Amino acid sequence: MEEKVQVGIIGGGPAGLTAGIYLARAGISFRIFEPQVPGGMIFMIHQIENYPGFPEGISGAELASRMESQARRLGAEIVQKEVVRVEKSREEFILKLSDGTEERCRAVVVATGTRPKQLGIKGEQEFYGRGVSYCATCDGAFFRNQQVAVIGGGDSAVQEALYLSGICQKVYIVHRRDQLRAQKFLQKKAFEKENIELVWNAIPEAILGDNQVKKLQLRDKNTGKEKVLEVEGVFIYVGVEPKTEPVKELVKFSEDGFILAGEDTKTSQPGIFSAGDVRRKPSRQIVSAVADGCNSARAVEEYFLKK
Repeated sequence: MEEKVQVGIIGGGPAGLTAGIYLARAGISFRIFEPQVPGGMIFMIHQIENYPGFPEGISGAELASRMESQARRLGAEIVQKEVVRVEKSREEFILKLSDGTEERCRAVVVATGTRPKQLGIKGEQEFYGRGVSYCATCDGAFFRNQQVAVIGGGDSAVQEALYLSGICQKVYIVHRRDQLRAQKFLQKKAFEKENIELVWNAIPEAILGDNQVKKLQLRDKNTGKEKVLEVEGVFIYVGVEPKTEPVKELVKFSEDGFILAGEDTKTSQPGIFSAGDVRRKPSRQIVSAVADGCNSARAVEEYFLKK
C-alpha cells in the first residue's frame, strides 16, 4: 500500500463513512476498507422513510451514494479489499487483507455491520440465486408478475414486501407469530395492499423446486398441519448476525456475538473502537450508526492525545 495512515476503518457503511468524515475534519489520516459497495446494507433498502432530512423518503442506494460522495470529497480513500484479520503488534495494529497484503495503523474502527441470518432449511442454499434471495431491491425485478413469499415479520420484511407488491402479482408475508413486529405505519400499509396476504403462525420447513423455486413448504405452529405455497421466489428476512471475524481474538463480545462497546465506542482492546450495527446496542438504525461513526472519531482523537 501507499503511505501509512493513522486509522484503519473496517467497513464502509453509514458508521464507517461517518467516522471517515469526522476523522478527515480532524486532520487524522485514515483508509476505509470495504470489499463490497460503499453504504453497506442500506444500499439494498428500497425506501428509507425515517432518516431525518428526507420527509418524502429516500432510496437506500441514493443515501449510500450521498454518504460516499461526501466522504470522498473530504479526502476519504475507500479500498475495495476485505480485512480478514487484525493483529496487535506493540503500539500498532496490523490489518491482514484478502489479497495477502497488510496495512499498519495506530487505531482501528470496526464498522463491519451485519449479514442476513439464514433459516437453515432444506433448499435454502440449493436455490440461492435461483429463487431464494435476501435482497428484494436487488432481485425483485426478476419476479415481475409472479408470486413470491417474504419470510419475517420485522421492519425489513414488511418494507421489502411492500416494494415487491408493486412488482409481483402476489406477495405472501410468512410469519411464525400471530402479529407482526414491524412499525405500525408499515403494518398499516401492508394490510391495505390487496396483493399482500399474511400467513400467520407459519414455520418454513423447505423450499422446493427443480432448477428454480416452485414451492414453499410450511407447518402451522399451533396445529402442526402442513401447507404449501406456490411461489417462484422466497425472500428471507429473519434477522441479522454481526460480522466480527477480523477481531474475534482481540475484543470481548456479548452472548449473542456483538462487540461489547459503550456509547464512546471503546472496546476491551485499547485502540480498537466499534461503531454501527456490529456493536451491542438496543437500536440498529441508520441514525444510530451515523452517531457511532461520529463518536468513534472523537474517541480516536482522545486516544491519540493520551498516547
